Amino acid sequence: MNDQTKQEDLNRKAETATRAAVEEGEHILETVRDITLKALLSDGHLEAQKMREVVQAVLQGASAGTKEKGTQARQSLREAMAGVDEALEKSAEASKLAIEEAAGRIKDFGSQDLKQALDDLLILEDMFLDTVKSVAKASDDTARASLNDLAQHARNSGTMVGRAATKAAETLSRQLEKSVRDRVTTGTDTALKVGAQLSQAAAGFLEGIAETLQKAGSNKKKQ
Repeated sequence: MNDQTKQEDLNRKAETATRAAVEEGEHILETVRDITLKALLSDGHLEAQKMREVVQAVLQGASAGTKEKGTQARQSLREAMAGVDEALEKSAEASKLAIEEAAGRIKDFGSQDLKQALDDLLILEDMFLDTVKSVAKASDDTARASLNDLAQHARNSGTMVGRAATKAAETLSRQLEKSVRDRVTTGTDTALKVGAQLSQAAAGFLEGIAETLQKAGSNKKKQ
């Protein structure tokens, strides 16, 4: 099984698990957050395309899980979206830590590489909400209306991942300005290697964050 096939299989499992969580209706936010984090961490890399595919799979599962929810469908979707949002927020925090670490070795990475990583960070909110709209188009009438409305509300009021990404980018931009003295350019091959290193580092940080969240969730349920 190649990496792409493996990820597709994991995405299907995430979709199925999310559908079951929404149908069950207990702790939807926390469960969906953990499902999303698990899928994001599947191969030890945190990359933009994989994140989009994971978010789509999870939201498709949430949409499918509301078919028998009736008047509870909107609230269930709200909680599922909040779970995805929180998972992406933690991803933004992990990416920030990875970029901070890389900024300390600016000569190894190059300023352009880190700026690209910052740009990738800032598009997380758009990716999230665009994916919500995409899933809405393929959903039944009730879920479609709810998802479109929730996406518009989130666009107007902001998301956790959007706020986290903006805050991280502002902090990192200041740090990079202090770190960069000589402009370093890199070739395509080097840039690809750098991107892989950053995505791997971010996944490492996210794994630690996810473990902390899971422990906190377990303790909360025991109380």
